[in-house]
Amino acid sequence: MVIDDLEKPSKQRSGFLVELEGGGRQQANLDRVRELIESLWIDGKLPKQCFINGFSEENIIMARPKKDAERELLPIEEAGNYLIELIELVAAKTQAQQEYIPLATMVEKIFTGREQELTAEEIQQAQDSKTVKSVISQLTRAIADVELCRKNCEQHTDLIMGIIQLGQNGESKIQSTEAVIEAAQPVENGEKLPEKNSKAKTK
Repeated sequence: MVIDDLEKPSKQRSGFLVELEGGGRQQANLDRVRELIESLWIDGKLPKQCFINGFSEENIIMARPKKDAERELLPIEEAGNYLIELIELVAAKTQAQQEYIPLATMVEKIFTGREQELTAEEIQQAQDSKTVKSVISQLTRAIADVELCRKNCEQHTDLIMGIIQLGQNGESKIQSTEAVIEAAQPVENGEKLPEKNSKAKTK
C-alpha cells in the first residue's frame, strides 16, 4: 500500500496498492516500489494532487501473505540474515548519498546562512520542495536503518565474524554452528566456562 499524504488524519488518507511478484528482502522490495512510484510520477501517470507533501519510503506500507509456521532459525542463520540486511542497507545508504550530492552545496549554504551565495541552479533546487524532501528523507532514513542494523549485528558479533572468516586463506575457520557458539561462550579467569554436561574436575 502506498499512502498519498501522510500529513492527513489516518481516516482521511488515500492511496493505492502495488503488487510485487516473488519474494525478496524487505529493503529490496521497498526500493522496487519506490523506483516504480517515482517512475510513474516522472512520466505524469499519477494524479497531479499525489504526494503534494513529498514521497519517501515512509509512504510505503509493506504487507506479506501469511506463511505456514516455519522452523526456528539457528543462531548462525539469524546472524547471516542480519549480515545480509546490513549489506543491503549500506548499499541503499550509498545510493541515497549519491542522490543527495547534487543538493549538498545548496543545503549547506542555506543552513549556514549564506543564501545570498546561492546560484540560479541552486535556487531552482531549493524551490523543488518535493525532490528536496524526498532525497533528504531517504538519506536520513537510510542512515538510521544502517545504525539500527549495526546494533542488531553487534549482538551476534562472534557468529558474524565466524561467517566473515569462513574460507579465509582457503580454509574453513568454522566447522559447525556448535563450534561458533562454543567459541562465543563467556570466559572466566581466562578459561571457558564449563558446559552443562561437563563434569567439574576435583583436586
